[in-house]
Amino acid sequence: MRGGTIRSANGPMDATAQPESRAESPNVTVTVADATDLAEIIDLDARIAGYARADFWRDMFRQKATSATLCVVVAKSSGKIVGYVLGEIRSWPVRAPTCGWLYAIGVQKEHRQQKIATALMTELISRFKKNGVGAIRTMIDIDDHLLMSFLRSFGMTAGPFVELEMRVSQP
Repeated sequence: MRGGTIRSANGPMDATAQPESRAESPNVTVTVADATDLAEIIDLDARIAGYARADFWRDMFRQKATSATLCVVVAKSSGKIVGYVLGEIRSWPVRAPTCGWLYAIGVQKEHRQQKIATALMTELISRFKKNGVGAIRTMIDIDDHLLMSFLRSFGMTAGPFVELEMRVSQP
């Protein structure tokens, strides 16, 4: 690693304690997102995903305001958001204990290969562990090989559940 320590101390999921992670860029800071970051996250996510999910992010931030289990962490360079991670501790109506869910992670293309996503993911995992989570789950597009490779580098593998889908016609 070339250098920049990213400042913070791990806190509970709903805390505003600053993360403690590392990225290769000395100008990158990982911090807990707040409401003032929402527009920038929506814009960055649209550029990464290739389509806008503004309603999704607005809903997540509304939930975050009252949730002790939802966490949004961002990476900033020169005051601009260059990466984000969104996760939550929750139970699902399947036969599984409460676990951590990775909902979204992304880094601006120009800032990749600097361990920013690694710093974001490491921070989310740390927060999950601190809150007693024994497993982390996510769902990704089967053709997203870059994300799949990244998640596998953290030890994520196929889980015990199968996602099923059914198309319904529009009225």
